[in-house]
Amino acid sequence: MRIAIDGRLWSQGGVGRYIRNLVWNIGELDKKNEYTLFVPDSHKFQIPKSKFQTNFKVQKTKAGWHNLEEQTGFRHELDKGRFDLVHFPYFSHPVLYNRPFVITIHDLTILKYATGKATTRHYLVYLFKRLGYRAVLRHGISRSRRIIVPTRAVKEDILAEFDLSEDKISVTYEGIGREFGGSHPGPKERLILYVGNFYPHKNVEFLLRAFGSLSRQDYRLVLCGPEDYFTGRIKAHINGLKLDDRVKLVLRPKDNELNNYYRRAKVLVLPSLFEGFGLPVVEGAHFGCLLVLSDIPVFREIAPPGALFFDPQTEADLGEKLVQAMETDRALKADREYFGRFSFRKMAEETIKIYREAAL
Repeated sequence: MRIAIDGRLWSQGGVGRYIRNLVWNIGELDKKNEYTLFVPDSHKFQIPKSKFQTNFKVQKTKAGWHNLEEQTGFRHELDKGRFDLVHFPYFSHPVLYNRPFVITIHDLTILKYATGKATTRHYLVYLFKRLGYRAVLRHGISRSRRIIVPTRAVKEDILAEFDLSEDKISVTYEGIGREFGGSHPGPKERLILYVGNFYPHKNVEFLLRAFGSLSRQDYRLVLCGPEDYFTGRIKAHINGLKLDDRVKLVLRPKDNELNNYYRRAKVLVLPSLFEGFGLPVVEGAHFGCLLVLSDIPVFREIAPPGALFFDPQTEADLGEKLVQAMETDRALKADREYFGRFSFRKMAEETIKIYREAAL
């Protein structure tokens, strides 16, 4: 088969890590099919040195996502390629593309957390954009040959929201990326780590209030994430709570920086109100961090034994769990079976199988 993979978000955070590890592993596993990987034209791109250059072709595109060029120019590029199958690893895709495709839906945040807080524009503009996103999402779900999701929780969300057969949806768990695969835990410090963006549903302001209320002054909190509009709000919140000397913001961390903080952190905390997967859960487990997680279905599904859960609406509960984790002498040790389930290589094997089934 001639298969195209939409890699326009290659250099991004969570979805980008998913795409990169999918491509790296498929490239080593599949020598039969021919792949074309579409990547942004806006930056230098080098396919990793691996064993798969012979059946992987990189094609640059000027199309971004969530814009008109995606719906016109990118669709034309895909039509011109006449691929047997296209994989859109994110819900945003050309809705007029009518050849076979599979799509990955990472979560339904745009539907489940539609408060208008996660926008920098007028609320009416936000509502209009949300209607557009919903239309694109609905098209992808209805017209795709198969839907790939990262957890059973997302599968259940989709089935509750849309009328379709559950056989169309395949769960493929994510895992430890090659960015961290060769690394191991280091000596642990009195450090609490958060990894992710600062959108409102991530509940980071709640985390800061809970952390600021702790009587222990020797704890340090490190927030690793992107630099954008919402980062400014977090900076203001840190300043307003007078936490500048106890909270460190690490913006746009490189893999080696993130690796270093994972190695040193005793606790990884994720206070999200809603998630589709949560790569830091598996990454934190890999580095032996004690996990303090909001009590939401997806974290219950993917966390290893020993994780602590808290009510993401109750600051005192989070504060209590942070102290409990920081003061314990034990370390979280996920076993081989756990990392066998949460593996990018296994995910790639399952995705190749989905490609074969979708093309029939």
